[in-house]
Amino acid sequence: MKASILRIDAAYRGFFELRRLTVEHDLFDGGSSGPLLREVLHRSDVAAALLYDAGTDKVVLVEQYRAGAHLAGENPWLIDIVAGRIEAGQTPLDTIRREIAEESGLTPTAIVPIGVYLTAPHLSSERVHLYCAAVDTGSVAGCHGLAHETEDIRPLVLARSEALAAMATQPLSLWAGLALAWLDNEQRIPPLPQPLPREGGGELDRARGGVDG
Repeated sequence: MKASILRIDAAYRGFFELRRLTVEHDLFDGGSSGPLLREVLHRSDVAAALLYDAGTDKVVLVEQYRAGAHLAGENPWLIDIVAGRIEAGQTPLDTIRREIAEESGLTPTAIVPIGVYLTAPHLSSERVHLYCAAVDTGSVAGCHGLAHETEDIRPLVLARSEALAAMATQPLSLWAGLALAWLDNEQRIPPLPQPLPREGGGELDRARGGVDG
């Protein structure tokens, strides 16, 4: 089976680039599709990581405003995992170490690769390099993000069971769902020292709130 890109035109350039492709590909029952027009959102790949403390069996998720969730009619303060664009000259590992510091204020002690996935290949060329990173949840404090990118990010420390339950009760990003499903089936993250117990619970419930569209 063969496929060819015959022409690429830039239909729009902004935060993303919209590319209009002329393509042609073989058909499963023989023959060719002939020239077809397809539009694809194009930008650099992403690195993302679920932060996990095996010593406490807790995860660190992040909460921030997402315009796409808002437009879809969901609560725009989306529960997600740490993620960021892979910049020119950087590796996925370089990127995720940077993003963990920027979005959570934490330093990982180990990073385990989960896999590389096409986020939405029917409309985007984006790939996500997905990881799980070992962290100390006792060091989580405050809000984070880069001011010049107008980021306002709040880390949330959740019991693993509470985070896994969220997959069935509320919308999450695709990356968060993939990483949590992986964690539910893996035991490869090295444990960290047990932090002193702290009062609290139900962080996810306290983080939820109504939003007017």
